[in-house]
Amino acid sequence: MRMRAFYFNKKEIMRNTSICLLLLTALITSCGDSSLTRTLPNVTGTTGEVLVVMNRYMWDGSPGQAVREQVSPMLIGLPQEEPAFTILPVNPEGFRDIYLAHRNVIQAVVDPGKPDPEVVYARNKWAETQLVISVTAPDTAALAQCIRDNGEAIRRSINDTERERLTHWLTNSAGRARSVMKAGETQWEVVLPAGWKPDFNREGIMMISAETPSTTQSVMVSVTDRTTARIGCIELADLTQRRMSDEVKGPDGGSFMVIEQKVPVSCRSFRRNQTDYIEMRGLWTLEGGFMGGPFISCAFIDTATIRPVVVTGFVYAPREEKRELLRQVEALMYTVKKRTE
Repeated sequence: MRMRAFYFNKKEIMRNTSICLLLLTALITSCGDSSLTRTLPNVTGTTGEVLVVMNRYMWDGSPGQAVREQVSPMLIGLPQEEPAFTILPVNPEGFRDIYLAHRNVIQAVVDPGKPDPEVVYARNKWAETQLVISVTAPDTAALAQCIRDNGEAIRRSINDTERERLTHWLTNSAGRARSVMKAGETQWEVVLPAGWKPDFNREGIMMISAETPSTTQSVMVSVTDRTTARIGCIELADLTQRRMSDEVKGPDGGSFMVIEQKVPVSCRSFRRNQTDYIEMRGLWTLEGGFMGGPFISCAFIDTATIRPVVVTGFVYAPREEKRELLRQVEALMYTVKKRTE
C-alpha cells in the first residue's frame, strides 16, 4: 500500500497558524479570567482540627508556643481541660496534596523583606468553605508576637467558620424537618436533624434533644413576656437561670438545673446576619442532684415585638470529651429563626 503525500502551500500554513494562535490566546485568556467558576474539592479533616504550617524550629520555639497558648488555649466553660482546637503541625515542605484542602490552615512565614507583621484571612483558597490564615513577619520573634497579639481574633475566626459549616450541614441534612413554636402571633422554628426529637413544645417555649447511651444534647428556645430594646449579660443570665430551673428537672423529680456559681461565666456581644447577639458560656449543675456539664446561652431581640428570644444549649456527657458535642449544639442554636411560611 502506497503512502499518500500531503502538501500544504505557504498561504494555507499561515492561515492555519493564525487560527491556532487565536485559539491559544483565547484559551490562555479564559484560564486567567477570575470570573469563571472554579470547582474546588471539599475540605478535609475533622471538626475542630487546625493545620499549622510551620518548620520544626519555629514549632519548638516561641511561634509554636504562641499558637498553643493563644490560638488553642484550654477552653473556658468545660468541666475538664480541653483545648480550643486539635492542632496538627506540618512542615512547609510537606504541605501539599491532601493537606492543601484541610478545613482550617494557619501558615506561619518569616519574610525579612516584610518590615511589618501581617495577618491575612482567605476563604475557599484550595477547598470549599476552607479558612486559610497567613501570618507573616520579618523574624521569629516578631512572628510570635504577631500571633499573640492576634490570637483571640484568629481563634474567633476559626470558631465562627466551624460553626457556620456545621450550621449549614445540619440544615441541609435535616431536609425540611423543623420543630415549630408559637409565640403570640409569631412562629419560631429550629432545625430538627436526624436523631433529634422534640421534648416539649408550648406557647413561647420548646426544647429538642438528642440522646445516646452516654450523652445528651439539648437546645431550648423561648420568647420572654417582657419587652425591651436591649439585653445585657445580667439580663441574659437571669432569663437563662429562670428557664433552666422551671423547665429542666433531674431524674428524681426533686432536683432542677441551675447555673454553676463556683465557676465564672464568659459573656460577649457580636453581630451575625444583621442581628445583634449576646452570648454567655458556663457550667450548669443540678440543684439537689449530682449532674452537670457545659452550656451556651444566647439572645437577640425580635424587632417586630421588641421581645428577647433566648436560645440555650447544654450537654451532659460524664465520660466523654465535650468540646465537639457543645460545638454541634452551638451550631444548631443558630438555626433558630422566625417562620415565614
